[in-house]
Amino acid sequence: MLRAGQTLGAYRIETILGRGAMGVVYRGVRINDGEPVALKTVCADLLIGTERDAILSRFHQEAQIGMQLRHPRIVRVHAWGEQDDIVYLAMDFVAGQELGRLVDHHPDLPQAMSLAMILQILNALAYIHQRGILHRDLKPANILVRRDYTIALTDFGIAHCSGSELTQLGDLLGSPLYMAPEQLRGEWLDCRADLFSVGVLLYYLLTHRKPFVAGSLAALMQQVLHADPAPPSTVNPALSTALDAVIQRALAKDRNQRFASAMEFAVALRQARTASDETTMLILTGSRSLPLPPAPVQSVAVNLDALAGQIAALVRECLAEQATGTRIEQLTKGLNTWVAAIAADQTTDQQRLQWLCAGAPLAALAEQIERQAPFPGRALAEARGDWLELVQLFALLHNAGQRLGDAQAGDLARTRLIQELIGAFRDYANTLNPLLFSDDSPHLLQIAADLMRLDLLQLALEELGADAESRWLQQTLLLFVNQVVSKANALIRSFLKHRDPLARIGVVGLLVEIEELIVLAERLLEGSEAAVMATPGPGGAVVAECIGNIHDLGWLLGHELRQQIHDESLQKLGAAGGEPDQALFLGRLRQIGLLYRFAVRLEGDQHATPLRKLVVGMHRFLHKLADRLLSIIQKTPALQDQQIAAERLWARLSLIAELAEQFGWIELRGQILLAARNWAAAPG
Repeated sequence: MLRAGQTLGAYRIETILGRGAMGVVYRGVRINDGEPVALKTVCADLLIGTERDAILSRFHQEAQIGMQLRHPRIVRVHAWGEQDDIVYLAMDFVAGQELGRLVDHHPDLPQAMSLAMILQILNALAYIHQRGILHRDLKPANILVRRDYTIALTDFGIAHCSGSELTQLGDLLGSPLYMAPEQLRGEWLDCRADLFSVGVLLYYLLTHRKPFVAGSLAALMQQVLHADPAPPSTVNPALSTALDAVIQRALAKDRNQRFASAMEFAVALRQARTASDETTMLILTGSRSLPLPPAPVQSVAVNLDALAGQIAALVRECLAEQATGTRIEQLTKGLNTWVAAIAADQTTDQQRLQWLCAGAPLAALAEQIERQAPFPGRALAEARGDWLELVQLFALLHNAGQRLGDAQAGDLARTRLIQELIGAFRDYANTLNPLLFSDDSPHLLQIAADLMRLDLLQLALEELGADAESRWLQQTLLLFVNQVVSKANALIRSFLKHRDPLARIGVVGLLVEIEELIVLAERLLEGSEAAVMATPGPGGAVVAECIGNIHDLGWLLGHELRQQIHDESLQKLGAAGGEPDQALFLGRLRQIGLLYRFAVRLEGDQHATPLRKLVVGMHRFLHKLADRLLSIIQKTPALQDQQIAAERLWARLSLIAELAEQFGWIELRGQILLAARNWAAAPG
């Protein structure tokens, strides 16, 4: 993982925007002009065999197509390259969120806004279709919505350009829910396949339900191929029947009955909107909401009385409302101006400034910081959310008091604050021990929340200039983390050795909180060199042991899955009372997925070999498992008569395909989708 300040090609990393199984998306800036970008990366070192070729080919295609497109509703790709086994794309930075997340968070999204976003999507599709490009993977995750509700279409990794060859695998790399019937059947495609996907999106936005719902990939494909969804107005009575007709045409099974182009679809949608007397309030083009201009900087050439009033007002606002970055920046400038004026003119009255920096305001600030300190376990009924900024304000006033030669009160308050923060770390050790030395899983979610609070306390010590104390607390934090990961290791080892059902429950609890375990392991990898560990072995050794335990746990879960398949007959799988076995199978499979997530998220040269071994082993296992399940389906002519068994086999394969999509395993997912298509299209 790259850190803030590191460079990738012509770009400098600023922060992480998101993480996936195969890589990280960063916010960065172009070094030569400061232009913000999103950097989509893949760690090529963890890619496997033919999957590596498929993923890099998709990455390359996304770059080639994205660099050709210039449209306000399409994310532009600026460059791509490779550096130290990291392949990256530099794209437009879009401040917003995925369409699916927007709908989840705002279920009351106005109909007019939903229609406006669909019209923007159609506008972008009209542009790419005119250039002979099909997107082929339109879904909410590939549509970004900016803060002003304009959209940005992204991810052209499986797009098709006219003149290139269409393969069956390429046709099926999208999401089956959004695929047109001809795409599922493996037929040649034109722009009407993308328009079918827009019809699914429109149905989803207007009803908050998916038009096709099933329990497995094969059953979902059957729905897309043969079932007509309920008219949207029957799902959402607020909708006009005029919209029913538009969506019904967009979702026609026969592409000849659909709209011939994105523009024709858009015209019909506007007419339906007018017919339903809806008025779109969102302006698609023209003015956008712009950030407010920065507050005007006060002139430094002012009399000190006026400046004193401004500084006092800012301090009051920080105490009573919120200590924002802008206010602290203005305070810094004002205090520097006043102290400089005093240094130049010894006759200048210092009393008002001393009152701010060493009197009642400073005391009130110190009291508020102590009262609002985010100590682990402390419940704050009205937490302001600006605690660290208040600490920055205290340090600013205290430093100004020192420069004025009146720091006694500030020094006392600073010493008291430092002692309070250090005391919180010592107290937490007594809280952590009961969490670790029980027989259960070590409550990683609670511990992670506690450690985030301790991180804030450690940052506060840095702001207060307590460097020695800050270093001690950083080492103490790593000691806490070391204890937690060691407990996780002991729990997994105990289960692997004794196979105790109670220990299994603890391990399952660990896997449910795998993200927290990943973060803890990353902390140890980052800090093990600088920290002085009180327990035997450095942090890196604890992480290495954890990787080994995860590998052995994955092997055991794989063995249990293979044994279950071996022991099951089709009659048992199809029995009405077979649900517990099915749930157990799917639960173990999901746990393997969580273990894989752990493996690919960790980085570090010293762990590259065991991590790659773990990733390769899981990849091989899931391939063999999918082959085994597909073989059972293909070799059993009567399987279609055993509906329960068929549904359960496809539920298992559907989960493998879902994991493969999360892991970026294009070939494995494509193999399952092709089999599901063939099964869904088979007669009878």
